[in-house]
Amino acid sequence: MRNRVSWTPWTVALSLVAACHAAPVEPCPATRVAGIAAEQAAPVARRSPFDSLFQTAGAEFDVPPALLKAIGWVETRWQMVEGREEFAGRPPAFGVMALAGSALERGAALAGVSVEAARRDPGANIRAAAALLRAYAAEAGGDWDAATARLSRIDLPAGRAAYTSAVTQAQGRAGPTAAATGCPPPNPGGAPDYAAAVWRASPNFNQRPADQTGTLHMVIIHTCESNYASCWSWLVNPVSQASAHYVVDEEGSEISQLVREPDRAWHIAAPYDCALNRRHDCGLNGVQSNDFTVGIEHAGFASQAGFPASQIEASATLVCDVTRDRGIPRDWQHIVGHGQLQPANRTDPGPNWPWIPYVHRVQALCGEVVVDDSAQFNDAAVATVSVPATWTVADTTPDYYGGGYRWAPTQPAATDSVVFSFLVSAPGSRTLDARWTSGTNRSPQAEYAVLTSAGNTLAIVPVDQRTAGGTWHTLGTWTFPAGWNRVVLLRRAASGSVVVADAVRVRL
Repeated sequence: MRNRVSWTPWTVALSLVAACHAAPVEPCPATRVAGIAAEQAAPVARRSPFDSLFQTAGAEFDVPPALLKAIGWVETRWQMVEGREEFAGRPPAFGVMALAGSALERGAALAGVSVEAARRDPGANIRAAAALLRAYAAEAGGDWDAATARLSRIDLPAGRAAYTSAVTQAQGRAGPTAAATGCPPPNPGGAPDYAAAVWRASPNFNQRPADQTGTLHMVIIHTCESNYASCWSWLVNPVSQASAHYVVDEEGSEISQLVREPDRAWHIAAPYDCALNRRHDCGLNGVQSNDFTVGIEHAGFASQAGFPASQIEASATLVCDVTRDRGIPRDWQHIVGHGQLQPANRTDPGPNWPWIPYVHRVQALCGEVVVDDSAQFNDAAVATVSVPATWTVADTTPDYYGGGYRWAPTQPAATDSVVFSFLVSAPGSRTLDARWTSGTNRSPQAEYAVLTSAGNTLAIVPVDQRTAGGTWHTLGTWTFPAGWNRVVLLRRAASGSVVVADAVRVRL
């Protein structure tokens, strides 16, 4: 039994063939994206922080160390994670091997360690997984493929096959192709709303409300608290009663679309509360958040140390597409985290999601640069701000951009202005927009001066800041030279009102 390591394609092939004839919620898994570098396709060839632990546990429980290492890669990318509940009915996963629930308890007992140690200690976690995998293999007559599939905790054949294939590839072995199994590609014409995605239709959706509460308004960012195959296969399983519109894999090499964007996916359990979102759109208070949001899950964990740049890039590209097609603003009130809107029992995408560069990347991919009055909300490579100390920081009026806004009273002789600077890499035409928070005390003629990098004034544009706050207003379109060009908000005017500096947007 211990010498039987059946890494033939037949076990996976049989599962895939069965999936071809299964219900629509079990589509054949996509082959991995061609052209992934060899070092990505076979990570077991690379060093990990836990190589000695994989070797020791493998020798102790007679499990191939490369198999343990590959499973650790597929599950957590070799990170010690402290899982959270993301989907009801799915217990949180822990450690390098993402052990959870009864599997965690049984593995700990078989390895002779406490459940707490198996959660927190890398060595105990890997030993518990090795002991459990050995037990599964023994119960399957020595079939490591079956043991690996069982360890995945995935119910659907297509999901188990995708998981086992990922583990096989992590070891540098060739898995079966779609042609070899007779399965057609899962997305021959692309997904319905995002052609680059794989279409894996979930039955877990319904229609949005027909009134304004069903108008697409926000994008919610999630982490799956699991690996990619486990995530999408759970969300297309009718048992889960959960879904999302999209799932992005760990490297951004594949995205699954599960629900059409016009339809209502089931990805957040909370009613909307504007107090959790900078007091934005309080008219939606009490409306179930699924009604007006698009949900995007990301393979990984809220507790992980960081997210791969390639995953962030793929996600930002997707969000640019969604927001552009659906008319959703690309700002901090419209691209939000699950944990932000459901803080009582969710934390994803976690403290290490790179919010500021992420939102800026979404904007850049859609041809925008935004300069905020708060420096920490700017991408300093292309946007900077200079705010005199005489301008007061505030966030009392809702629908501001970033972390708040600045204001100052108008004075006839005032010379201290807010300067929004933006980098133009090549000469060309740009459209400029501005936003503010409105109120009866605002200036009816707040002046924005548009200056080139050479110091030439192209225009001075007056705007009425008393109304229409919280939205973008076009100042005009001009041709700018390369370099740091500027928009200067003046407060030189007759006394008796205030000028608000919030943000300036530059569009190609």
